Amino acid sequence: MKNILKTPMGKPAANVQVDQDIDRLAASIRRFRVDSQRFFAGDLKLPPDELRERIGTELRRLRNSSLNGARANFRLGTLEAQFQSHLDLYGRRLRAREQGQSSSVAKTTKVAVADPAVGVVLGAQDNSAAVEALYGSLQQRNQGMSFEKFSAYIQRQADVIRNKTGCREIQFRVAVQDGKTKLKAKPIRRESSKGHPA
Repeated sequence: MKNILKTPMGKPAANVQVDQDIDRLAASIRRFRVDSQRFFAGDLKLPPDELRERIGTELRRLRNSSLNGARANFRLGTLEAQFQSHLDLYGRRLRAREQGQSSSVAKTTKVAVADPAVGVVLGAQDNSAAVEALYGSLQQRNQGMSFEKFSAYIQRQADVIRNKTGCREIQFRVAVQDGKTKLKAKPIRRESSKGHPA
């Protein structure tokens, strides 16, 4: 019978090491998302390219290590999908910046992109950066939902609120209640120059 080294909890030591490696990878991906948002918001001078390369290398190493068990494979597949989603957003924003479109996005979405828990505002202009920030924040709760479907859902909800309230801008934010992550929305009523709601 094969002698397998086990931890005090009865788990094979190799499985424990894989779990720890995946946990570290998940933390690195979260840091990449935050650092890339900080870079586009102007809080970091350099893009997180070194971290991006390290994550890519670690993903390849783990994928080539013949993971044992469906759980480890599922976790790694989920992290790969999350990282690819962050990379797609990162690439789009880099291209927009190179084309000179980033200045207006940075001014209108600096707080929203940095922290969806504070709230992102969807108005009449292009809302893609705000929706992407929400989607990234809710990524783990939206397994199976593509960015396109999520974006369409958010736009529908915003349209419903606009039709009911007449407000042009809607604030969406991510909140945690009773241990559950929820997406909340509210209309923003702005005062016009004459003192009447906009």
